Amino acid sequence: MILKHLNEPENEILAVEVNHLRTLSEENEVYFQQTKRIWNSAAETKRLQGIDVKKSVRNFRSRLDEAAYVEPKRIFRWSRVAAAAVLVLTVGFWIYSQKTTVNYIVKTTNSEIDSLLLTDGSKIILAANSTIRYPEKFTDELRPLDLLKGKAFFLIASDPKRPFEVAIGHSSVKVLGTSFNINYSATNINLSVKTGKVMFSPNRASKPSILGAGEAVNYRYTENKIELKKDENASAWFTRELRFVDMPLDEVCKQLSEYYGVNIVLHDRKLTVKKFNANFKNTSLEEALTALKETYSIKIKRQDQKIIIKSL
Repeated sequence: MILKHLNEPENEILAVEVNHLRTLSEENEVYFQQTKRIWNSAAETKRLQGIDVKKSVRNFRSRLDEAAYVEPKRIFRWSRVAAAAVLVLTVGFWIYSQKTTVNYIVKTTNSEIDSLLLTDGSKIILAANSTIRYPEKFTDELRPLDLLKGKAFFLIASDPKRPFEVAIGHSSVKVLGTSFNINYSATNINLSVKTGKVMFSPNRASKPSILGAGEAVNYRYTENKIELKKDENASAWFTRELRFVDMPLDEVCKQLSEYYGVNIVLHDRKLTVKKFNANFKNTSLEEALTALKETYSIKIKRQDQKIIIKSL
């Protein structure tokens, strides 16, 4: 009750109860004052973190074994000291844990895109079927976050004193203030930078890579292979805009497949010689395929779950 009162001084009902408790006996008042002194010294309690509890118990027991007989007054005096020590340790550890415990929030999307604003001003857009884990409040030193699965776009508020770090399995992305996109699947991590710079660490053994705006990396962590690339359409899943500049047709098919969730197969590699240029905004799959037909001499056929592209 005393600890709760010290933690919530504005609670008038609790204050009345504690004051009544103090008036019941002199011992209660002494106990209250002792507890209050410990509370006020809470900043010192971080040193409790380094105490070897098992070793302390062994030392305490060995001292008990050495004392074959102790006068009753000494036993009483020792018990009071021990009780006071237990009180200091218990209250101190409780205060320290209350001040250092970090509450984490897990956010999962279902079939729709969602977004959230973090306490530091950073914004995250989550794709469907994605999960992140983040602290309720960031510390003074770090801004950590876990992308557990799926896809997310990060718009990070600048804070040079506190790097923002996204953990993705055994990999991580560290930034100060920038925007970037991450797609975390069962085999790959695709990272693309829209603005600023990021540092990508594939694992503890490999050297990190610095990526700038417009650059991207595909890390196949099951094979521990990294491929640097350019991916202007990494954020298309939420912007609803696709942009192709002098892009080979096979790469166009790959990006259309990912965006529309279909399997587009290019049978004739000769078609990749001519580059494709187009901008699509809120465009349907049929409209995109029509644009390809108007650019290339091709025929498009649907077969089972595939869309097959062949030369005429």
